[in-house]
Amino acid sequence: MQYFSPAKVNLSLAVSGVRADGFHDLDSVVTLVSLGDDIYLERAEQGVSLTISGEGVEVSALPTDLEQNLAVRAVRLLEAEVGYALPTAIRIVKRIPLGGGLGGGSSNAATVLKGVNEIWDLGLSLERLCELGARLGSDVPLFLLNGTVRMQGRGERVERLSLAGAKPLNLVLVNDGTHCSTPRVYRALDELRGAENRQNEPQNDEKGLTEGDDFCNTMALSLQAGEAQRVAEQVFNDLESPCFQLFPSVRQTAEALKAAGCRGVLLSGSGATVCGFVDDFADGERVLAHPALQKSWRASVQTLPDGVMAAHGPLTPIVMVRIHVGQPVCLQRLEQN
Repeated sequence: MQYFSPAKVNLSLAVSGVRADGFHDLDSVVTLVSLGDDIYLERAEQGVSLTISGEGVEVSALPTDLEQNLAVRAVRLLEAEVGYALPTAIRIVKRIPLGGGLGGGSSNAATVLKGVNEIWDLGLSLERLCELGARLGSDVPLFLLNGTVRMQGRGERVERLSLAGAKPLNLVLVNDGTHCSTPRVYRALDELRGAENRQNEPQNDEKGLTEGDDFCNTMALSLQAGEAQRVAEQVFNDLESPCFQLFPSVRQTAEALKAAGCRGVLLSGSGATVCGFVDDFADGERVLAHPALQKSWRASVQTLPDGVMAAHGPLTPIVMVRIHVGQPVCLQRLEQN
């Protein structure tokens, strides 16, 4: 079976204080885009094997220990759930940059959870898969729901936003290759806020957010209408300022996208990928031709409709994606019986 494992973009990301478990509370509207990895799953006679190749992205930085890979950990979690081995051959063709704030690893884990549940006829419900996915990472449940979602808590509370018939939005994604350590970015945010004294304050004073319900509804309406300008005016990310302070080159990428004429510019997740809103594919190509962006990985994408991961069998995205390749292709194969 072949599955499309899409990237995500945080259209909003509000971060509040540190929880008792050490994580931060989040409130985020997240959508999926037409950039994604392809995952091939097949029943095997024994053990779990994993083959990873990169198309336009570097994959040599992936852990060499098979058991550290989120895709393999997803299989192990399912094996523990059902109480018997699930020998599976996994092949991943990666197009999502590693550690770029686009959720590639979490998307892969969610896709494997859903796919292995299917090819082995495990019969686990979507609700149970989401509970298992939350153990693997905060972003995993949102990929299991697919479409556009509101994510809260540590990421374990997800709610699908109804956007049936919504017009796709056009975006450009740019990543200069900077490794933005997520823990460092969160620590920098805490330092900027004086987290030890502000754990219970509203997460985004500038936007006037408290519970975030009104904002979320307004964003959903703008997305439903496909009004790119209104969406671009509403986007924000609490992690943007600390990321820009820690990694000046990421700030320079954002400035270059603004100079190139994007409607709005936003950091995705904790970085380093920066997103820009454009009118259409041709406008995206014009923006990505900006001289300051030529040494970076770049992609022109669209937001995806609901249900992109809910297909059975081979699935090909129906929207166009163009990736400007700037990094070498590498191959990694890992096996363990």
